[in-house]
Amino acid sequence: MLDTREAPQQTPKTESAPRSDTRSWLQDPVSRPWAYGLLAGWWGLFLLAQAIQPEPAAEHGMLAWIGAALSIVFFGALLVAAAGLALRQRWGLVASLGAAGLLVADSIACPLTGHHDFGAFVVIQAVGSVALAGTSIRALRRS
Repeated sequence: MLDTREAPQQTPKTESAPRSDTRSWLQDPVSRPWAYGLLAGWWGLFLLAQAIQPEPAAEHGMLAWIGAALSIVFFGALLVAAAGLALRQRWGLVASLGAAGLLVADSIACPLTGHHDFGAFVVIQAVGSVALAGTSIRALRRS
C-alpha cells in the first residue's frame, strides 16, 4: 500500500546572538553628544516651561492631589535622568524616556481636566516632550 501520511517537518534550530544581562546593558556608556544633548534639551524645556506656565485654571479637590503626585513622580524621574545623562550611562536614557512619557501624558491631561487652558504653554510642553521622547528612543537605539 501507498503511505499518504506526511513526514513531520523538521525546522533547524537557530541560536540567537548572546545578549548581555540587563544590568550591564544599563551601565553601558553613552556618547557625549547624546548624553549632553539630551541633558541640554531637558534643561531648555524646563526653563521655557517655567517661564511661560500660566496660573492653573482649576486646582481643587482630587485633581490637586493627582497633580501633586504626578509632579513628584515626574521630578523624581527627571532627577534620575539628569544624573544618568551627566554620568553618561544608558539608564539615564531610559529614565529620560520615562520622564518624557510622563510629560506627554501630562500635556494631554492638563487641558482635558481644565487645569490649564489650551494655549501656547500646552503646545510647547507637548512638542518638547514628544521631541525628547523621540530623541531618547533614538539615542537608545544608536548607543
